[in-house]
Amino acid sequence: MLQVRVKPGVEEKLKSYFPWVYKPEITSYSKKPQKGDHVVVRDAGGHFLGYGYINPQANISIRLLSFEKEKKISYELIKERVEQAYNYRKSLSLNTDAFRLIHSEGDFLPGLVMDVYGDYAVVEFTTFGMNAMREWVISAILEVLKPKGIYEKRNEYAQKAEGFKTEEGVIYGKVPPEITIYEGDLKYYVNIPQGQKTGFYLDQRKARSMIRQLVKPGYRCLDLFCHTGGFALNMRKAGAGEVLAVDISAQALEVAKRNAELNSLDNIVWMEENAFDFMRKLHKEGQVFDLVLMDPPSFAKNRASVPNALRGYKELCVRGLHVVKRGGYLVIYSCSFHITMDHLLKVLLDAAKDTRRHLRIVGVSFQDLDHPWVLQMPNTLYLKGIYAEVL
Repeated sequence: MLQVRVKPGVEEKLKSYFPWVYKPEITSYSKKPQKGDHVVVRDAGGHFLGYGYINPQANISIRLLSFEKEKKISYELIKERVEQAYNYRKSLSLNTDAFRLIHSEGDFLPGLVMDVYGDYAVVEFTTFGMNAMREWVISAILEVLKPKGIYEKRNEYAQKAEGFKTEEGVIYGKVPPEITIYEGDLKYYVNIPQGQKTGFYLDQRKARSMIRQLVKPGYRCLDLFCHTGGFALNMRKAGAGEVLAVDISAQALEVAKRNAELNSLDNIVWMEENAFDFMRKLHKEGQVFDLVLMDPPSFAKNRASVPNALRGYKELCVRGLHVVKRGGYLVIYSCSFHITMDHLLKVLLDAAKDTRRHLRIVGVSFQDLDHPWVLQMPNTLYLKGIYAEVL
């Protein structure tokens, strides 16, 4: 197996179970590395640190799968990690048949994302090294989960960065174009091939529950970037008198309308609009809401895009505060690791200053527990939300 040594000092973070080795941190190889090679990582003195796989062309060159000398990378290790992930999800007693089963580094399987929708699984390979082990992964999924079908989604951004390409589509069994899932007392249609992420925003389950608690009977609610209606349906189910749900995607809105019909929910107005422009229009018209919720797509896919992203979040917050009643709520989410909770709080504070609104924070949320946040790996915490009352 390829032997890799790292610079002095790098071993400290690896001994603390940080699973990445960056390209500049490597000092030597026992032979010329090839993309996808399994490696033994050693410190400057040659002492064992862990097993991983390598992509010498990528900035994150090595991703570690094991820090135990007796646990080499093998099919048995992959299967063990899938079993551990599955048992953890079962222990959560989630009131749904749709959940994340593998959350990459959060489940010690870097480069692999897998969601379950009823009897079907959806996988994404996001690194060259994990894709090289795809047969092991698929076999482990079949053995542990026994799904009726597996669909592979392509993460084009990740595949371009890692230098590999796969074809999107069914890779095992049969997967219908549309699946019906349940979450609590609501049902949703999920179109896996056409949907965002793997088909549904499973990570916002806890947030949808928190919105149910905030909405009071008769509320007028605004749901921006509503996608297929997860928040809007929960607002209406909680007793909102009217929900205005906005998204720029006509395709997502069609599914959202059908989701409302599936749950016999009316008084939701679906609008195909650019959220920024639409909020400006609402303010000009003098419209106000008891609750304004904003769940935009990721504005920051890398560190360099953070300043522009923060300007976008601030504009959303300013426009949102213009149309929230006193005593109402403004809710904002970010799904980017690069945008921290401190970033969001600073943006909200600046927006409150600009609009002369006094805010009380009544809640925060993160991705639900089936999207594990591992303390030693900050990147596993990506989704955060702030719930502010306008005083």
